[in-house]
Amino acid sequence: MTIAKSRRELARKNIQLCFPEKTALEVQDILKEHFESLGINLLESSTNMWGKHRYNANQNESEHFIFKGLENLQKQPGLGKILVIPHFTTIEMTGLMVSFITPYRPIYRPHDNPLMEYLITTSRTVVNIPNQPNRSVIPVSNKDTRAMVKHLKAGGTLFILPDQKYGGQGSISVPFFGYNVPSNPGVNKLAKMGQAAVFPVFTRRIKNKYELTIHPALENFPSGDDYADTLRLHKLYEAEIRENPAQYLWVHDRWDIKNHNPALPESLYH
Repeated sequence: MTIAKSRRELARKNIQLCFPEKTALEVQDILKEHFESLGINLLESSTNMWGKHRYNANQNESEHFIFKGLENLQKQPGLGKILVIPHFTTIEMTGLMVSFITPYRPIYRPHDNPLMEYLITTSRTVVNIPNQPNRSVIPVSNKDTRAMVKHLKAGGTLFILPDQKYGGQGSISVPFFGYNVPSNPGVNKLAKMGQAAVFPVFTRRIKNKYELTIHPALENFPSGDDYADTLRLHKLYEAEIRENPAQYLWVHDRWDIKNHNPALPESLYH
């Protein structure tokens, strides 16, 4: 089976698992739209990493961008902020749009290959834009907790994508669409250590426009219960995915389907 076919099959099973009420035809429609969305994402990635907007303040093209909930960020002046963004195929445009709102540091996993590490960090870094002195995107390693906390305590903003499978130190098992998955409680811990507010952020691609919504800061977060806090985030992701299923990143093996996870319905493998 080719890589493309195996990814398609994984995506199909993921969708079936999360939407058991949908017919085979409905699943196929979501799958088709999903791979179209992935193709668009490749173009968006190129634009975001190497486009003229990185060097020219006039490349905003705001007629294509719709921002909702900006007032939610403004309600927390001087406080560190964590923008929580799950892996949708609009992630590249989310990063671009956020850069027009506020300086921020995206958290990323360092690459083992020095050349790839250089390309990733330089292509993600946005500084010294003419006529936009406050526009700044500087990646921070997911291993550099001290830098993250320092940035938050100084009133800075972090950009984190915490929804994928996480088997690292501190991983906890939390339901996602009803099935336990290894999950990262890092958002909770960063919010506590950095005394920061947490904002769920979702972006939808609607024809030739992008609609970014910043939800209000989560109240009583973190609560001190990592399981409850992570489950709360999962429920927020689920609600958005149900509204916009085709644009979620279904090609990621979130539920360990490739290893025939025994906790999943056996019918999924037939």
